[in-house]
Amino acid sequence: MGKHEKSAERFFSHGIENWDNYHNGYLNFGLWENGTADYLEAARNLISRVGEMIDLNEDSELLDVGCGMGAQDRFFAHNFKVKSIEAVDLTPKHINVAKSKLKRHKHAHKINYSVGNACNLAFNKEAFTHIISIEAPVNFNTREHFFNEAFKFLKPDGRLGVADFYLKRRPETKLDMWWTNTCAHYWHIPRANRYDLPTYKRKLKEAGFVDIELRQVEDDVIPGYYFEQRKKEVMRSLAKIRGLYYARMSLLLDYMTYRLWKSGVAGYVLVSARKPC
Repeated sequence: MGKHEKSAERFFSHGIENWDNYHNGYLNFGLWENGTADYLEAARNLISRVGEMIDLNEDSELLDVGCGMGAQDRFFAHNFKVKSIEAVDLTPKHINVAKSKLKRHKHAHKINYSVGNACNLAFNKEAFTHIISIEAPVNFNTREHFFNEAFKFLKPDGRLGVADFYLKRRPETKLDMWWTNTCAHYWHIPRANRYDLPTYKRKLKEAGFVDIELRQVEDDVIPGYYFEQRKKEVMRSLAKIRGLYYARMSLLLDYMTYRLWKSGVAGYVLVSARKPC
């Protein structure tokens, strides 16, 4: 594991042993459209939309890269009736929680969790009909390497689905640049992953993907999540889980992300792409 991966693993694993059933184990920002006001509804809206975009179904052999604590995989197994799921995450604590939750799930036979690096996956080539990654590619070292890995492990005509952050515009002022660099540093986002949607699409094409769709949904994602996280009851819960310092630090990072969205710098995209036959 490289320096970046070790640092990201430490950051994302802090306090996970205290997480228990908070937010049912979901970690994503959520899709807060059509008046959605509940976090769990927003979180499920988001992963449902990604699943719909890539046509997940009962014949799907799915790989989830950066699966967190596995809540989305249990959702896909139950709601999309997928055939099988391999789910990997860099953080052993995430995988430990995912495995403990799986023991009580009626679709446990469909899902396997393991520790793995998105840029060095250990599966047979062309093993999956679908690959997803929810809010993790921005942290991969690099996102471009992950696209190449995903292409390698998809079957012909297989589909890639991603929910991810991107630069809606380049920072234009010194203050914009400071906010962007500081936010990216604490979120553990490599400099190589900080680019706009045309570049995003080009890198998918260079990896071999076709039928690329990029849906900009930042207005229905970033502000909803920020206002959820700043609720007093959420702050109290996170302080118990991660400690007061990390809870406040997390809120500061959420504020930075919100501020960058409001200034037109930070964006959020839902992606679907296909490996040609």
